[in-house]
Amino acid sequence: MGELPNNLLKKSGLTACQCAPGVVAEALELLMRGEAAQAEFAACVRCDPVLALRLLLLPVDFCAQPDLLRALLLAAPVATGAAQVSYVGRWRQSIGVAHLAQALGVRSGAVDAEAAWTAGLAHNLADYLDTDIMPPAHAADWLEALDTDGWLADAVRYHAEPLARGRAAHPLVRIVQLAYQLATRADAVDSVDVRAALAALQMGAGEAAQLLADSQVQVRQLAQRFGLVDAVAQSASGGFDRLARLYAAQAAQSALHGHFRQSDGSSSQTFGLLQDSLRALFGIEHTCLFAPGVDGTLRLTTLIPAGAGLRALAIPPDDGHSALPRALARSAPQQFERGEADAALVDEQIARLLGVARFLCQPLALHDGQMGVLVAGDALPGLGLSPLWRFTLTECSEVLRPAVVPAAAPPAAPPSVVPAAQSDDIPRDRVRRAVHEVANPLTIMRNYVNLLSERLGADSAVQRDLGIISDEIERVARIVRGITLAEEIAVPAASLELVSVNSVVSELVRMALGTLFAPNKVNVQIDLNPDVPPMPLQKDLLKQVLFNLAKNAVEAMHTGGHLKFITRLVAADGQRQIEIEVADTGPGLPAAVASHLFEPVISEKGGDHAGLGLTISRSLVERLNGQLSCTSTPQGTRFLIRLPTLQNGQAPLTTTRYGSM
Repeated sequence: MGELPNNLLKKSGLTACQCAPGVVAEALELLMRGEAAQAEFAACVRCDPVLALRLLLLPVDFCAQPDLLRALLLAAPVATGAAQVSYVGRWRQSIGVAHLAQALGVRSGAVDAEAAWTAGLAHNLADYLDTDIMPPAHAADWLEALDTDGWLADAVRYHAEPLARGRAAHPLVRIVQLAYQLATRADAVDSVDVRAALAALQMGAGEAAQLLADSQVQVRQLAQRFGLVDAVAQSASGGFDRLARLYAAQAAQSALHGHFRQSDGSSSQTFGLLQDSLRALFGIEHTCLFAPGVDGTLRLTTLIPAGAGLRALAIPPDDGHSALPRALARSAPQQFERGEADAALVDEQIARLLGVARFLCQPLALHDGQMGVLVAGDALPGLGLSPLWRFTLTECSEVLRPAVVPAAAPPAAPPSVVPAAQSDDIPRDRVRRAVHEVANPLTIMRNYVNLLSERLGADSAVQRDLGIISDEIERVARIVRGITLAEEIAVPAASLELVSVNSVVSELVRMALGTLFAPNKVNVQIDLNPDVPPMPLQKDLLKQVLFNLAKNAVEAMHTGGHLKFITRLVAADGQRQIEIEVADTGPGLPAAVASHLFEPVISEKGGDHAGLGLTISRSLVERLNGQLSCTSTPQGTRFLIRLPTLQNGQAPLTTTRYGSM
């Protein structure tokens, strides 16, 4: 394999190296602050050996794509749990040598301070590598792309060589060697070889000792800042670590979704965004795209720029030796490695022309409805199974997918007979897309609540409130999912759960106290009958009704007032029923409004009011087999919900409990 391209020059292996979780977290926070925090962002990222090098190897204008940069940070492997204990030692050595190299470079004036920092930071880069993916012997080769003369790479490559051997080497090499000795040898300042190297830089032992002390202070401060102190007790936090990575994966997908939505739908722009994504997230520099030609053979397309030599290739679709036709035939990624026995010669030629040692063939839906094959050079083994990889290709295909052309509409009726509601109809495709867009942030919020719950411990009040938030997020998700579900399939009858109505009221008041009632100067009173038994019903529906009624009451009282929730157990129509009263002290309803209270109207409130709240509320109460009524006077308005204690006769019950119930 000696004649093959050097795999260690490929950036894909760098994407598998671990980063410092504290650096990634702070970098994400700074990224969200936008351009005002660019300098702080750069200063933060330069404290992580792997992350700093990954960003240095990307195009200069890459930071102009914040969505993709956020995805890169979120998808970066980080050291967690027991692995963080060994990671801390490597990281502290990286920072210590970097700080010393920079200080020595500034003191001597012989080298650029930033180059000295980068070389010092990366001196032990091999220690961060996953040796199952590639050997660490020549990790310095990555730095050759940053310095045409190769001094950065040499400084990393020879950092541990004896000082005497490098006496006449380039100043950057000598400075990193000296910094390494000072940082890692307890008696370095007093040794003959170190003093000779210091003298060559016109420095004494005392000054070097002061630089070393300053460096150690900086390392301790940065370790505290990024949570990388010596005593790391993370071995018992496996559950939190898993949740954290789940949140990061979901957030990375959301950022990637935003990145692809920059496209105007054209193939050229979309494939440009795809190439940026492959470069940033997976370290893939060399790609090309094949698609069926007019004669049925797979030929190079112009959608992704590639070497002219590839245009001469035409691969039969039934060539079982080549990874490209196999990927199409099996609708699954196929891996090719140069030098494999019985491999198709055309695959060897593609690899040679791309300048790669291996490639991944990925089926990809194109803009014209055809299936093409994306060839990704030097992809890490197993990349085709990565969820983020699959999501990236799915997002690309989604943007390329042709817009659905609606069927020709029938001739419009005269304006006088067109129902007003038709002017507000939203196309079904837009509804589906909106549902899809909403799902990602809801998932992120739910995962983040789980993280907070894990981090904040067993405080019952905190856990109760987080449980409410989690329940509300899930309730919104169910409502949103139901929008398209109702259009496409028959919605199954919802199973009922045993619910305490008093708990639902208490939970609602607690949830809305700081966000709805207090800001609007509304005093809330609850009078809950303890004899009201748990009953089988759909909790989400009741909660939505109560919130609608509470929100309407707050808006009706304008400058504040009193709102009361009362529960009762009553007998009506020969059976036991539960009453829930929601009463406010507002000015009451005008007669014109009261007469059409539960009919859909155009709201006069403006803003986000659709005039459908009470219509929806009555509909939901009726789905609970109950009744909703209203009485209103100038002294206030009173809504009364009556629910039978048995729902749907023999309806099934579940005993699942949510939130604080």
